[in-house]
Amino acid sequence: MHIFDAQIAAITSATPSIRTLRLIIPDPAFRFLPGQWVDFSIEVDDAPHTAGYSITTSPIHQGEFELAIKASARHPVARWVHEHAAVGDRVRVSQGQGPFVYLPEMSDNVVLIGGGVGVTPLLSIFRHVRDAQLSTRVNLVYSVSASSEILFRDELEAAARTRDNLHVSITVTQPDTDWHGLSGRIDPVKLHALEAPDDTLYYLCGPRGMIEDISTLLHELGVPMSRIIFEKWW
Repeated sequence: MHIFDAQIAAITSATPSIRTLRLIIPDPAFRFLPGQWVDFSIEVDDAPHTAGYSITTSPIHQGEFELAIKASARHPVARWVHEHAAVGDRVRVSQGQGPFVYLPEMSDNVVLIGGGVGVTPLLSIFRHVRDAQLSTRVNLVYSVSASSEILFRDELEAAARTRDNLHVSITVTQPDTDWHGLSGRIDPVKLHALEAPDDTLYYLCGPRGMIEDISTLLHELGVPMSRIIFEKWW
């Protein structure tokens, strides 16, 4: 597997529990497809550590990409990102990996269903459709526990306002008084409201229980399993 040197160009606290890293890779051989992940490798006290993270950006922006990494006291890579990483640090990453990919020839209609930080590969697909100005009709259905944990809320809502083919539905399972949007888990009512045509591809990424539940709901709504694509990251 080809491994590339990369440098951290920016670090942002995107939510209370998620930091984003913008990475610069000078090697033009680095490639990924919308929805793929990379192995992200660091050294801590002279010991190597590697973790897989989905890319959140579109591949049309060559030479750089972004990761969104949730805090974890148990995972050395996530702990390093949240406690020690700094702009200018050098890391190593693999080529883009995995079959969780969207390409325009696959379908003109996609529904992206994400839970928590599992939304990351779906963001790559959503942003690619936007940035490449594809005509694909995209519905992003995004569930989070708290409104403060919504990644890139302003960006997503702005894209939905300005592009007729991009739609965003965010639901909060534990809403506070400041949240006035959808609430509760993703259920048949929310899925039926999408009015997705028969040729739609459904991309699912999130906790295992959510993936299993949504797969069952979609099947009960008449979606063939051949049109359901899910990422196993647990």
